[in-house]
Amino acid sequence: MHRLSAAWNLAWLGALALVAGPWPAYPQTRSAPADRSGGSVAITDVTVVDVISGAHRTGISVLMQGDRIAAIGPKISIPRGASRLNGKGKFLIPGLWDMHAHHQGTGAESVDLFVAKGVVGTRDMGADADFIFPLRERINSGEVLGPEIVLAGPMLDDAPPSFPYRRRTTNAQEARAAVRDLKQLGVDFIKVHDHTPREVFFAIAEEAPKVGLSFAGHVPIAVTVEEAADAGMRSIEHLANYRVFGDCSTGDTYSFSDCQRLFDKLVAKGVWQTPTMTFFQTLPDVFSGAPLGHAEYASDSLLALTRNNVELSHLDAKSLDVLRLGARLSLQAIHDMHSRGIRFLAGCDGLVPGFCLHDELEWLTKARFSPLEALQTATINPARFLGREGSQGTVEVGKRADVVLLDADPLVDIRNTTRIAAVVIRGKLLNKPALDLIIAKHRRANAQ
Repeated sequence: MHRLSAAWNLAWLGALALVAGPWPAYPQTRSAPADRSGGSVAITDVTVVDVISGAHRTGISVLMQGDRIAAIGPKISIPRGASRLNGKGKFLIPGLWDMHAHHQGTGAESVDLFVAKGVVGTRDMGADADFIFPLRERINSGEVLGPEIVLAGPMLDDAPPSFPYRRRTTNAQEARAAVRDLKQLGVDFIKVHDHTPREVFFAIAEEAPKVGLSFAGHVPIAVTVEEAADAGMRSIEHLANYRVFGDCSTGDTYSFSDCQRLFDKLVAKGVWQTPTMTFFQTLPDVFSGAPLGHAEYASDSLLALTRNNVELSHLDAKSLDVLRLGARLSLQAIHDMHSRGIRFLAGCDGLVPGFCLHDELEWLTKARFSPLEALQTATINPARFLGREGSQGTVEVGKRADVVLLDADPLVDIRNTTRIAAVVIRGKLLNKPALDLIIAKHRRANAQ
């Protein structure tokens, strides 16, 4: 399995050795009209899906006032002038979260596309500070329609100078200073990567908790997965470039019995996994020349990033076959990890915003998650990971007015999460015509 990790690291060298350079201007206006009811939105006679138990509550009305859910029940008082949606025959779920986004790569101009596909929040896993903080502020102020952004700012590592979204950090002293500086800037966590030096990694692991931050990302090449877990790493992305199951297996096979001890360690240490399965499964084909999924809705910046990835990767057919092998083996490994008690988050990485999260949920069911378990990775699990169970992740009184109205039951078929009838984000209603308008705006003129 070591050749698998080597091929994947080579792929990442191509995928990240991009020219950091001018990014598109921020959008200046909201993308679609929001609710004008004076702050009240009511969805009546709907089936509310409990994403913890899987229970359905039918014939329920949900009232949202301001940015909170104010009342839920079969008979509730709805203020005069509230925007009403008839939810009969429809299903209400919490707003979705993409827990591995890169807004600088997918484009500031695409933030409303997240919302149009039901994504109300993202965890940005690496961006230049002078890009991501202004974008977050424009969204928070309402100047731009987009998801809430939880962010790391620049990654801390010693990658080649051409790698974007980074602050070069070469030793423990620089690492501690960087953690303190990023805390002062207002980051929500620290991001480490493949080229984070061993000394830097452990200095971050020591310093971040002192200033109230967690750290997450790639397991650095110079650090083992077990060491990362022991050091307090909060989440591991991309299955650590397959190392989460590759380093405890031999040859070209995966063995649960060989990996059980490591999986149990990850459970005991509370290390979450964001497998970015869609990215895993499609990367070899994209590097072979296949189009990016949903490319007709991709921004110019995302298409340019993808082209650069393909040109710079220089992966031969044998290396691509090794990556395909890893993608196949990961389906069983993810199933075993989940069955053992490891917790998962849904995330996309550098794919078309919004669309890719629904693809990710479907891939999780291919790893034998139930539709409910897959849906949890984008709803209640992000809330638990972020320590926000009291304010988001389920449709309950007092929680944030972030909900998605669906035309069909997602617990029957996870693909029903794509059948969106309306989105309410921070109490603002976007009905089907408004959502369609956003999506149509992003469709490329030459798309067939």
